[in-house]
Amino acid sequence: MRRRRQSNQALLIVTFLVSLLVLGLLHPLLPEKEISEDEGRRLKHFPKLSYADALTGQQAVKIEAWYNDQFPFRERFIAAGKRWRAAYPNLNPDGLALFLVPDEEGVEIPDQTEPEPEPAPTGTEPPLPPDQPPTTAPEVTTPPLPPPQDPIDELVSTKLLLIINNRAMERYYGNESALKAYAGRLNALKDKLGPETQLYSLIAPTAIELFAPEEHHSGFSSQIDCIGIVRDALDPAVRSVDAYQQLLYHRDQYIYYRTDHHWTGLGAYYAYRAFCESAGLQAAALEDMEHYQIEGTYLGSLYRVSKNQGLKDNPDTTEGWRPRVDYKATAWDNSEMTVTYPVRLNDERSKGANSYLNFSGGDRALLKIETENGNGRKLLVIKDSFGNAFVPYLVNHFDEIYVIDPRYYVRSVQNLVKENGITDLLVLNYMFGTSNQTWLKGFDLITQ
Repeated sequence: MRRRRQSNQALLIVTFLVSLLVLGLLHPLLPEKEISEDEGRRLKHFPKLSYADALTGQQAVKIEAWYNDQFPFRERFIAAGKRWRAAYPNLNPDGLALFLVPDEEGVEIPDQTEPEPEPAPTGTEPPLPPDQPPTTAPEVTTPPLPPPQDPIDELVSTKLLLIINNRAMERYYGNESALKAYAGRLNALKDKLGPETQLYSLIAPTAIELFAPEEHHSGFSSQIDCIGIVRDALDPAVRSVDAYQQLLYHRDQYIYYRTDHHWTGLGAYYAYRAFCESAGLQAAALEDMEHYQIEGTYLGSLYRVSKNQGLKDNPDTTEGWRPRVDYKATAWDNSEMTVTYPVRLNDERSKGANSYLNFSGGDRALLKIETENGNGRKLLVIKDSFGNAFVPYLVNHFDEIYVIDPRYYVRSVQNLVKENGITDLLVLNYMFGTSNQTWLKGFDLITQ
C-alpha cells in the first residue's frame, strides 16, 4: 500500500512537471492574442528590452505581465476557474469585492481587494470599518430632487450588484473620512496652483443613484449626500460641478449603460453641460454636432462580473457626438512618455467589447488635443475612465486640452500647468474613484 501511494505521488509530480514543460514550450510558439473579449481589454505583448528597465527592475515586471496575458489556453483556464467558483461558492464565502479599477484600456475590471482606509484629514473622525454601518447619515445642505420610482418587473439582488429590469448597478457605500480626505487633496492642489489656474471638481454618480429604489441609495449609500460631503469640504476657490442634477433631469434617456458601470456618450454630455455652467462656457447643442451610433453588441464590465442571462440578451448600444471644431490629438501610452501616436476621437471602429474605447481611446499617461479655437483657454483634465466619454465635448471650447490618468502619468502636475500655460484644471472621478487606492496614490505622486 505504501509503495503504491509513493508511486502515485511520483506519477502526479512527473505529470505536473511535464505539463509545465509543455506549456512553457508552447508559450513562445503560439501566436499572441490582441484582446481578451471576456475581460474587455487589450493583452500585453512582449516588451521592448532596454538597459534602463533592466536597472530599475521594470523589465522583469513587464515580462511577467506579458507571460500572464499570453499564457497558453489562458481563456480556457479562466473560464474553468469561473465554473469551479460557481459550482463551489462556499470556497469563497465572502464573494468578490466589487471595487472597479480601470485598466489601461479604459474598460474597468473588478479589483478583488477591499481598498485600504484613507487617512483622515486633521480634525476628522477615523473611518468606520467597511462592514460597520454609520451611526448617523451624512447631512445634506440642500435636499436634491428625489429620483422617481419606476415599476420593477424583475429584480436580482446579490452582495455586489443590483439588477433591475435588465439594468446592472454596483452597490455603493461611502466613507466620510475618505471623502473629506479626497476634498483635502483637491484643496492642497489648489493652493499649489495659485490664482492663475481655476480648479474644478466633478464626481460622477453611478446608475444606482438614479435608477434604484430609495433604500439602495440612502444614508452613506447615498451618492448625492457623499458628493455633498466632498463639496462642503472643498475650498471656496474650487468650483464643484453639479453633474447629478443634469443627469437626474434626463434620467428617462439612455444616459448609463445597462451592462456596464460607465455613463453613455449622452450621460457624459449632460455632465459636460454642468461643467460648462461652472466654467462660464456655452455648451454645444447636440444638434450642432455630428451624431453616430455603433452596433448594439456591447456587453460591459457588470455583465462580465455577473454573467447574467438577462443582460446578455439585452446588450448595449453606443452612440456619440463629434465636436464641431477641428483638432489634432496625440497620445502617450507609457509613463516614460516614449510611445506616441495620433488619436482619432469618436472612432466608430471600436466595436463589440471595446465599444467604450470609441470616445477617446483607453486610459493612458497623456492625451494632448490641439484646436484652433483661439480664445486663450487651456484645460488639464485629471481623470479616471469616466473622463474618456467626456473629453471629446471639451474640444468645442479650449485651445489645448491635456488629459492625464494618475495611474500612468508620473510627472509633476504643477510643471505641466506652468510649462503649458494651463488656465483651467478639472479633476473628474466617478464615485468609487474617490476611494480607489491606485488612483489616489498616483494623484498624490504627481501633485506633491
